[in-house]
Formats: sequence, structure tokens, C-alpha cells
Amino acid sequence: MDRRFVALTLVLMLLLPGCLGTEDIDDSEVIEEETDTTPLQTIVAVQQTDGCDNLNPIHCMLPFPSDAFLREDNSTVTGYRVNYAENTFPVSGSLAGQGENVQIDSINLMDGMSPTTQIMTAFTTIPDLTGVADQHTIGASLEGGHATILLNLETGEKVPHWVETDARADDETGTIVFIRTLEQLNPNTPYGVGISGLNVTPSVAFQAILDGLETDAPDVESRQTSMANLIESIADAGHNTTDLKAAWQFHTASMESIVGPMLSMRADALERLGDDGIACNVESVETDWMDDSENDFRLIKGTYTVPHYLEWQNPPSLISTDANGTPQFVENAEVDFTLVIPQVLADKNQSGPLVVWGHGFLGDGRGAISSAAIGWMQEYEVAMVGTAISGWSGSDMDTIFMGLGNPQYFEHQSDRLQQTLVNQMALARTFKGVCSDIAELTYNGTNLVDSSDVNYMGYSLGGIYGASITAFSPDIDRAALWVGGSGFSTFIERSTNYAAFSDGFAVSQAYPERNDRALLIAVCQQMWDATDAETWLQFAENGYGDQIGPFSILSTISLNDAQVPMLSSDRSARAAGIPVLNGSMHMPYGVEVVDGPVNGSAIVYWDGNYAVMPETNAAPPIGDAGKAHNEIAPILQVNEMVEAFLLTGVINDTCNGSCTFDYDTDQAEDWDN
Repeated sequence: MDRRFVALTLVLMLLLPGCLGTEDIDDSEVIEEETDTTPLQTIVAVQQTDGCDNLNPIHCMLPFPSDAFLREDNSTVTGYRVNYAENTFPVSGSLAGQGENVQIDSINLMDGMSPTTQIMTAFTTIPDLTGVADQHTIGASLEGGHATILLNLETGEKVPHWVETDARADDETGTIVFIRTLEQLNPNTPYGVGISGLNVTPSVAFQAILDGLETDAPDVESRQTSMANLIESIADAGHNTTDLKAAWQFHTASMESIVGPMLSMRADALERLGDDGIACNVESVETDWMDDSENDFRLIKGTYTVPHYLEWQNPPSLISTDANGTPQFVENAEVDFTLVIPQVLADKNQSGPLVVWGHGFLGDGRGAISSAAIGWMQEYEVAMVGTAISGWSGSDMDTIFMGLGNPQYFEHQSDRLQQTLVNQMALARTFKGVCSDIAELTYNGTNLVDSSDVNYMGYSLGGIYGASITAFSPDIDRAALWVGGSGFSTFIERSTNYAAFSDGFAVSQAYPERNDRALLIAVCQQMWDATDAETWLQFAENGYGDQIGPFSILSTISLNDAQVPMLSSDRSARAAGIPVLNGSMHMPYGVEVVDGPVNGSAIVYWDGNYAVMPETNAAPPIGDAGKAHNEIAPILQVNEMVEAFLLTGVINDTCNGSCTFDYDTDQAEDWDN
């Protein structure tokens, strides 16, 4: 036998248990392999799409607004930058057919969400809002046990609000619920929203967060910690989180981000305008142009020179900017003006103060000022000058309709609104300066126009944007605002003016899905903020830094207005921090009540006994809907108040205890509009 084989066999035998000595091995200990009996954690599958907020599967952009669409950026004031992806915005039927997405580049330059934002989400069933604060019970939103909470995460304070479901909804499995704010939120501030109860079910993703489970959605996982902190903050504020159905947070944009580009454009324009403006050119002069009036004396039409920042003058057009979004001067442009002198000034051979006129929705700078406004001029003994409120003028109709199929065009429209503020500022400066003594203003050796103290008066759209125009112009510090409001996206669907666009917005080539339309209107506010009255009204009392001075306004409101809803008028009063005159027929929540006379600003609500408007965001009836909006214009006691304010800055109480009127009996004599 081979010796090597025998040796190998012996070695193997010695290696077997028990064949070696026991001094090295303790065979009393049995070693068993440990087994982990903890079950593997389930990863919750979430319906998800890149570029969306996957917290709510009902719509890519719900809940809105959301920090899911913010990215960190230490170069901004807030430390954030808006971050909508190429596929975030809903695509219209026409764009989908072309394989295109909606691109609105300027929004992603902002450092947060709009302070005037609409706040919304949706559930798979319609929420039960029994006991939830509505527009008449706003105070309930601050009480313990209320189903919804809007929380300032910086201060820990609850923010008053009210709640409604979407009356325009067409799908019970995705009906939007709106958390309605009362005015603009604070800039550069984190906010949290919580919704409990309401007989609804949380989304899968939100339920996973509540249960402390991991999901397979990266955007949800990246917010697990912040969501836990949010829920804790909501609980600390006294909100019951045991039945929490939805919660999310967002950060508002800084004031520098919202108005910074506008102020840059303003500073550049003022330098180019100088102290007196640049020039004007009279093109025509007419007398006695109205067949049915003896109040018309002289109608002067022409152009004046304005620093222009749009890439070209005709719509659609964008403001020329550098890479940071700062507006860049393009050229000096000629813009139309119309100046009207009433007969009363010629009859008395005296000068009348110059008032800048703001026209109505989709009007222009030539129509109403040369017709309807003549009644005010004759009554107040003033001259008026006006130009178009570009962006919402008749010349912008094509751009607006193009925006219904491609929302990028609302960027063009909003940029036109920004140029409008420059145009209006230049108008006041030019006719207070270089064009204050042109020959066409003179009659019998008297300059009939006294432009030493220029003020503003606007009606409807002019009453809305008048606050922005007045704040922006260093030559105007007083504005009479008729039937105006603020927060454009928050009231547009409640206005009869929206009827001209609502059908076109819903066609298959545009956005047949209701929630798409609601969210796109909300998105537009981010672009409209730069010119929205709500942005500029907050500077009324104290101005803004060393750039915007304080100013005074009288806001004259007609109850049950179907074109500019009272809710928006309420917002404007709160935004400006102005009181409501005692005797008004409506007292907005949170607004101080004062007796007249008022040497400053106030809002006054007049009741002409018109039909009550719907309280939802459903389309208001067309019919006689314009009556409350229009018939307040010639009312004697209303005009006594407005005239005194416009000429002296004092708001006298002409209500005699209650601010009411009868259109058939209270009109001023010989009123032409």
C-alpha cells in the first residue's frame, strides 16, 4: 500500500470530531447560527411620474402650491428657486398633437411661490364641508377642532381662511377643494396646510407617511423628514392630526423676486424720462365730437415717448432681459394718448386739475375717456388723460386666446402688463412736465389743464390696476378706484368677464380637463404678481424702501358686482390695510371700521339693491349682471364723496347713515355716461 495514502487517511481521521484531545475544545457548548426573524419592511408602491408631485395621484400639480417644485439655491433671497420640470404643466390638446410641452421660463426664475396663490388639493370623493369655515364664518378657521389649518411655519400662527369645493368640477373622483386666503401671504415665508376629517381618504403616499413607511417615490422620500416636522408643527398649533387626510408645505417668493425686475425697469425708465418726460406729438384735435352731449369741448389725440423694454411693441411680445431676468432697455417708443377737456372749463375760462384715467376690461386708452368719462370731467371740473392698460386691453385679445391653447402666451401678456406700468408712469410725468403747456391746452389765453398735481381715477380694470399704477408712479399719490379689487387669479372665475374665455379654454384643442384649467389659472398668478394690485397695495401706508412712496386710495364698491366680485374688493382692503367707512353696507372680516371724514384711505361699499350673486366659483349669471357694476357711476352721493377725495384727499361721509342708492332717482343731473 502506498505510504502517502496511509498518511493522508490518518490525518483525515484525526480531523474528525472526538479524534483529537479535549483540552482545546469545549464540546459542552453548542454553537447555533443566529437567524433574524424581523420581517422585511414593505416598500409602498406609489403611482408616480417624474416632474410631478407624487403626493397626490389625482393631478401632477396637486397639492398646490408645493415645495415639491422648489429646489435649494443659496444665490436667492429665500434660498430656493422654483423648479417646474418640462412636463409639469398640463399640455393642451393642440400642443400634445405637436409633441410639445408648456414652457414658461420666467416662473423658474422666481425664488418661491406666489403670496397671492390659490391653495388647493383634491380627494377621490367630494369632501364634506359641514362645519367648515366659509366666506361668512372665516373666524371659525382659527378655532380648535377646525378641519383645516393654514399655518405660518415661521411664527407658528394660524392664518384665517375659508374653504370651498370647486363648483365648476365635472368629476366627483377628483373635485378640487380650495383653501381661500383673505389677502396676500407674507413674502419669503414657509407655510403649511393640514386637512383632517371631511369624510375623505388620504392618498397612498400620504398614508405611508402617516404610517412611517417607505415608498418607492423619490420625491416623497426626500420629504419624509420635512413632512414629519410639518405634521408635528400642525399638532403643536392645536390641530387634531389623528384624522389627518392631507398636509403639505410651500415657501413664498421674496418681495425682491416679485418686484425687483419691475423696480429695475422703473429706475432705468425714470432716468431716461428725466424730471419732465421726453416728448409728445399731437396728431388731432376735435371739438364737439359727441352728438348727444354739450359737455365735450376738446379732444386731443397723439403719442408720447416712453422707454420701452418689450422686444417689440405689438403683442405678443416679451420683455427683453438678461440671463438673471433683469429687464433691458430696447428703444424709445411712441405710445397713444388721449386728453379730454370738458366744456365747463372753457365756459369758466379756468384751469382744471389733470387726472389720469384708467379704462375698463379689454378697453383702450381712447374709447371711454372720450365718451363715458366726460360726465365725471364735467361734474368734477377736471381734465383727463389716458392710455391703454396693455395686457388686458382690446389689442391683447389675440394673445389671450392664444394662451388658452398654449399658456406660454400668458408670459407675453403679463410682460405687457409690466410695460403698462412704465407707460402710465411716463404719461403722468410727460403731461406734468414737457407737455404741460402745449398750445392745444390753451383757450382764450388760459391753459385749461393744471398739471401741477396729477391724480388718478380708474373704473373696473382701471380700478383694479389703479393701485399698481399709483404706487409705481412718483408723480401720483392719490387714486379714486371704482369697482376694483385685487388677486386676479382668485376672482377671475367669479367674474362675468371670464365668460368670453371659458368656453374656448375648455375645447379639446385647449384644456377639456377641469383641473388642468384651475391649476393653470393658479400658475398664471405667479406671472401676474409683478403688476397685481395686491402686490402694490401693501405699500400704500408706508411705501417700499426708498423707491416707492406712500399713497392714498378711495375704493368705491357696488354690492353684488358680477364683474369684479366683492371678495376681491375685500382682499384689496386687507392688502392695503385701509379701513371701511362706517355706514358701508358690507363689513369685510378683519377690516377696521372708521367714521368719516377720513384724511387718507378707505373702502366704501354701496348697495343699489341688485340681485345677489352666487357664492361659489360657478359662472355668475350674465343677464343684468352689469347693473351693479355700471349703475353706481352717476350716483350723486357717491360722486360727492369721490370728487372731494380726488381734489382734496379727504373722504367725507355722504351716506347719511347707510351707503345706499337708487339708480332711478339718485343720478347726478345732466350725466352723460
